Amino acid sequence: MLVIVQLATAARMWGHLRGVVPLGDAGAATVHRWSGRLAVLATTPVAFHCIFILGFRTDDLRVTVHSLVGTAVYGVLAGKLVILKNHSFPGWVLPAAGGTLATVLALLWSSSSLWYFTNVDFGF
Repeated sequence: MLVIVQLATAARMWGHLRGVVPLGDAGAATVHRWSGRLAVLATTPVAFHCIFILGFRTDDLRVTVHSLVGTAVYGVLAGKLVILKNHSFPGWVLPAAGGTLATVLALLWSSSSLWYFTNVDFGF
């Protein structure tokens, strides 16, 4: 849910989805910042568990990809935040960093939750 809010408000801030996201520029920016903060707050316990309890694993290809991509998430996030604070980058760099973060999160999700919900028999 927070990923959808992040993508929609980012697109709205860059001039897209004006008719779909009923927020002004300042409102979209505020919602984008706060939903990002909530996303980091919500994922920190999961990252802690994965790093310190499960650790980096290479049992099979899916687990290896998940470990590598999970490691990259906070690195890409840190890079995006550095780009935000340093205004000397060209204008295309911030959307590229945001798109990279969204792609990394999609890969992480597809190697964990999507795999789990499509491969585990719940008995329904």
